[in-house]
Amino acid sequence: MKYIHAALAALAVCLLLISSPVAAFNTFTIILDPRQENCFNEHLQAQDRLDLSYEVAEGGSMDIDFVIYSPNSRPLYNQNGKSFGTFGFNAEVEGTYVYCFSNKQSSASEKRLAFTVHGPDELFKIEEKEMKESIDDPTDTIQAELRVLDSGIKAIRDEHAFLTQRERRHRQTADSTNARAMYWSLVQALALIGVCYFQISYLKRFFDMRRLRGAACFDNHKYSSFG
Repeated sequence: MKYIHAALAALAVCLLLISSPVAAFNTFTIILDPRQENCFNEHLQAQDRLDLSYEVAEGGSMDIDFVIYSPNSRPLYNQNGKSFGTFGFNAEVEGTYVYCFSNKQSSASEKRLAFTVHGPDELFKIEEKEMKESIDDPTDTIQAELRVLDSGIKAIRDEHAFLTQRERRHRQTADSTNARAMYWSLVQALALIGVCYFQISYLKRFFDMRRLRGAACFDNHKYSSFG
């Protein structure tokens, strides 16, 4: 019996790994046009936990406005003009919580934004409750463990997607900084070459003028001696 349970567990893990690539992600990417605001809803029960992380990937000065509202339209948290942020809370009351990303402060630049949401999985709760109320089957424990494992894998994949987005943005920033440093070095080198050329030309013209003046004075002195 033990070996049968182990075989069932191994089979379930294999099926989980095979089906995980098509599992729903909690990481999203949106484009915010100038003067645009996008809002999303999340229905929470009392004491449910909601965690949200966001980061501007590209566009303008990489800033965005963020606000989250309680079911009674009261702002719970807001952050203006930031390129990234993280916020988490436990719902005080049951209802629909709304969080919004705003690009209204920009009149010309669109923003590409990536955000990750970790909230309660109501379907998982219902299935878990039904499982506890079902008959005492040894496979129920395996299924419960697999659901916990599936939830953990999804959380890891969401966090990995968010970190990958941050790494891409930081790499773009580093590449942009390196390019600007290279261009600035080229400008400095050209300016140095120009200054050196100007100084050499000025000194050459200065000594040529002194030589011509010296020759003119010598000629005048010679003519005055013969006179």
